[in-house]
Amino acid sequence: MEYKISECQLNTHFGNFDFYCFNFGDCENDNVLVLKNNCQSERPYLRIQSACFTSEIFRSKDCDCHEQLETSLELISQKGGLLIYLLQDGRGAGIFKKIKGMHITQKEGLNTAQAYDKLNIKRDPREYQRVVEVLNHFDIKKVKLLTNNPRKIDGLTQNRIDVTRLPIEIEPTKDSENYLKSKKTELGHLFNKFL
Repeated sequence: MEYKISECQLNTHFGNFDFYCFNFGDCENDNVLVLKNNCQSERPYLRIQSACFTSEIFRSKDCDCHEQLETSLELISQKGGLLIYLLQDGRGAGIFKKIKGMHITQKEGLNTAQAYDKLNIKRDPREYQRVVEVLNHFDIKKVKLLTNNPRKIDGLTQNRIDVTRLPIEIEPTKDSENYLKSKKTELGHLFNKFL
C-alpha cells in the first residue's frame, strides 16, 4: 500500500506532538492523521479514533467521542504513544449517512445500529489496514490499545500486531446513556465500569 507523508510539530492543550499526515490517495478521507509523543516504549499507548464531527466539532452530547479523544491525548502526552485519527465519520459510513441515521433515531426511536440496518448500511464498515501501515512505518509491533471496541482489536491482531487492551470508558450522561448501551448490546463493545 503506497502512501506519502507530511509532518510538523503541533503544540496542543495536551502538550507537544509530532504531527503526521499519511496520504493514501486523492480524497481528503484518504488521509490518516497521527499525533506521536515520546514513543520509546516497546509497547506504546495507541488510540485509534474515527472522526465524529458532531461531537468533536459541534460538541453534541449524545456520544462519548470527544471525551474519549481528550482522555486519550492526555494519556498519550503523559505516557507516550500515538493517536491515529481516521477521517471516516459515522463508523466509516460517512457524515451524510450518519446524519440520515441520526434522523431515524430521533424520529422512530431506534438506536444507531438499528437505524443503520434500516438504511442498509453495515453497522461498522471500518477497516484498519491503514492503521497497520502507520504502525509498520514506525516499526511498532506491540501496543497498549485504548479501546472498548473488539473490532479494533481484531483489526490489529489479524495483521500481526500484538495488542494489550486498555479500557477507555467515559461515564455516561443522561444524553449519552442510551447510545452507549446500544454500543454494548448491538455492537458488542466492552463496557464493564459504568454499563
